[in-house]
Amino acid sequence: MASDPGSDTVLWSDEQTRFVLQLRIEEELKGNVKNKVLHETARKTIADKFYDTYGVRHPWIKFRNKFNSCKKQYGAMKRLTHNRTGLGYHPDGSIDMSDDWWEQRCKEWPGARKYKDKPVANADLMKQIFSGVHESGAEGWSAQQGENELDNMEVENDDAASEARQTNPPARHTNPEPDAPSSSNGPRVSNAPRASTVPKPSRKRRAEQAAYVMRSSLQSRDDILSHKNHLIESHPDLSCSQLKAMSVLHSLSSIRMWSPLYKAAYKHLREAATNRQTFLSYEDDENKIIYLEEETGESRYA
Repeated sequence: MASDPGSDTVLWSDEQTRFVLQLRIEEELKGNVKNKVLHETARKTIADKFYDTYGVRHPWIKFRNKFNSCKKQYGAMKRLTHNRTGLGYHPDGSIDMSDDWWEQRCKEWPGARKYKDKPVANADLMKQIFSGVHESGAEGWSAQQGENELDNMEVENDDAASEARQTNPPARHTNPEPDAPSSSNGPRVSNAPRASTVPKPSRKRRAEQAAYVMRSSLQSRDDILSHKNHLIESHPDLSCSQLKAMSVLHSLSSIRMWSPLYKAAYKHLREAATNRQTFLSYEDDENKIIYLEEETGESRYA
């Protein structure tokens, strides 16, 4: 690849052009192109792969300029072939027609001669990329319109235009509804919304109201949980559970852990719910211990 001396223009070979067009098609198949604009990931991939293959690192604007140049070439191809039948093509997609056909096209549009002398290469790939691109004025052109009309046709720069649309989306304008027509015998009625006359509460007032609602909700939740726990604890199967009886037994400081009375009391309380119910019915600790001594025959002092 070379650069045009004295300019910043890159001179692309047909091989390099085909390579970048193929890369663009690959990125489009990956879903990295939206509205004909390549995502940043696609741009980096194309630049990196081109560098890996040809050893030249270009800024993205060089690739974009090349795509725009190919787009214009494809637009010229469409101008030449629009409403033409019996066309032939070379394997690379360039036009393969007789000299008489070209002479007729050059009479209609002198600019067509350069495409006869230097056929557009890689037209097959250009068609895949740009076939859906709108070309201002190219469609519907006929020889009767004259060559000046054709020369003034320009291919729309989709990359730049699409990027501008994404960066600066058009503002939406809303037209207010017109006032309702007034009755000939009545006052004019307006459909415009009226400003509310009810004063809005201050921010502090709204915060106080929110805090009050939250406190009320928490209090209600606590009341519900407390009532639920009370119902659970008062249930016969739970109020006389073995777990509760053992908890009370462990709270009796006069009964040593794993003493003869403790072992006998443990066995007694585990045997039946009525034993646990009787044990728990005594309000003071001393009576609970006396009950266990009487039922088990063991002494706290043993």
